[in-house]
Amino acid sequence: MSTIKMTMRPFKRYITIALLVLMTALVACRQVSHHDEARALYNKGVELREAKQNEEAAKAFGAALVAIDRCDADDVETKELKAETEDRLGEIYWLQGLFEEALELHLDASALFLELGKSENLMKAYRNAGRAAASLNNLDDAEYYYNEALIIAKSLKDNAFIADLYLDLSRDIYMTNENFDKVITFVNQALAGGADHDQCHLLLGVAYYYLEDDENAIKHLEEAAKSDKAGARMSAYDALYLISQLNGDYQQALEYHELYNENMIEADHEHRSEEMQRIKSENDLKIQESALKEKQKVRLGYLFGALGLLAIALIIMILLLRQRALRAQIESEKTKNQFEAALKKNKVYVTALALTEQITASTLDFQLDDDSWDDFMNLINLIYNDFNKRLIEKYPSLTKEDLHICSLTRLGFNNQVIAILLNQQTNSYARRKSRIKQEKMGGNEDTRSFEEILEEI
Repeated sequence: MSTIKMTMRPFKRYITIALLVLMTALVACRQVSHHDEARALYNKGVELREAKQNEEAAKAFGAALVAIDRCDADDVETKELKAETEDRLGEIYWLQGLFEEALELHLDASALFLELGKSENLMKAYRNAGRAAASLNNLDDAEYYYNEALIIAKSLKDNAFIADLYLDLSRDIYMTNENFDKVITFVNQALAGGADHDQCHLLLGVAYYYLEDDENAIKHLEEAAKSDKAGARMSAYDALYLISQLNGDYQQALEYHELYNENMIEADHEHRSEEMQRIKSENDLKIQESALKEKQKVRLGYLFGALGLLAIALIIMILLLRQRALRAQIESEKTKNQFEAALKKNKVYVTALALTEQITASTLDFQLDDDSWDDFMNLINLIYNDFNKRLIEKYPSLTKEDLHICSLTRLGFNNQVIAILLNQQTNSYARRKSRIKQEKMGGNEDTRSFEEILEEI
């Protein structure tokens, strides 16, 4: 009997070693399988993106990230594929108006590209991060990311990319901060470097307009009006209309207004943020469903012995934790979403959105009563944690209409829209906004822009 036991001992040891080798081989095979699957999904996403099928491309990139999560996180190829996928998905989220999600993806991608020493990819990821940060009105962060991209572009001597970055900085940072002299300097460099012709002339025209140099403003705006893009022509004619109106040339202003209306019909309109949020929710749900199916496949591959059962238990636990975390996130955002939904029905907000998309005789025919403004201000306080109450506590000399301006600016509406809502000329409103900062917000001591002050309240 003892002899039998002694004979069985090495046999059991061999069985154990064989099982371990088999498990290692299975894991390695699965790693290769997941990586190949992720690469195929990424390539599919790229093709769909090039075909401008953004919703389907987002699904493919999201599924690729699910497959990447099952690969070896320390593998160099896995890191590079993950970074490329996140950067691509971030671009689509930005187009859909999901700026916070886009910024998170671009920053994660840039961290991986930096670790891997991929300079060209890092340059593009930083630019994408700058664009997303600018859309969130985080201008200091946006300028930092753009400048980081510019440093890399100059080291790579990528002149075309440098020109595009000059244009980005001018449009997103200096124009927003009303640093019009810097806009002119940088846009001229961008134009000389081959950046978008229409955008450059449009920005130059607007900058000269605010500097009250009508001659140069008209010259560049008329050049932008030659664009083959309806959106660029529409913006150019809108600015030319304002110049003609301010100069008292009402016949010319009427002609520009008619041209503006004609081109507005041709211009493509992006989906509203509410629709984009719905698309993202559907994408997330389908990604979760895809992850669940993949986990079930994993279970079939590990149903042999105690190690297989343990692996399945861990997978199920992770899935349950993810679902619980998702439910908690949904609950935490539910209340805020309700307030935001109420805001989208408020007459002040709806009117501002209509003016943002197009300015016509019908959109200008509106009446905003005190109840609509009071409802609007209450919703702003609910969504942004008593924004106006904290603002008036810090700057007690602000009037009720000043608070209206601050709330609309906090929501990201531009000078033209706010000026129309307050029944003012755009240039008059710009001067009023400057006076609010200088006279009521410690402008001589505070070097931040008006938007930066509000962002930090």
